[in-house]
Amino acid sequence: MSRAGLACLVVAGCVGAASAQTLPRSVWNGVYTVDQAKKGEALAVAQCVSCHGDGLRGGEAAPPLTGDLFNSTWEGVLLSDLADRIRTTMPIDRPGTLSRPQTADVLAYMLSLSKIPAGTLSLPADAGALAQIAYRSYPPQP
Repeated sequence: MSRAGLACLVVAGCVGAASAQTLPRSVWNGVYTVDQAKKGEALAVAQCVSCHGDGLRGGEAAPPLTGDLFNSTWEGVLLSDLADRIRTTMPIDRPGTLSRPQTADVLAYMLSLSKIPAGTLSLPADAGALAQIAYRSYPPQP
């Protein structure tokens, strides 16, 4: 192989690696655990159901946190943005009272309601780590 050909391969490989590093993972990468979703369910029952309804399907006072409307609103958004919205504005009568770990747990429960499969590691509470995960309502196509 010529030097020019080798250089092209190296540059292409570096560009591909850089692109792969900048693209966030999606929720379909098993980003929460079943146990975390169960903790989130308990929090949601105590903090969210009164406005967002049973199963967080929406209520008179608040939109659904699962389903088509939720998916169309949050499609492609980083989980850090969603977690920040939850943490700083909810519950409506006591905004900002959920801790970052509690917010991650509620978010894990919301993902479970959307039939997004669990994994082996808990959803992180850290905003930087959540900024590496995008909400996608459908699994990636092969």
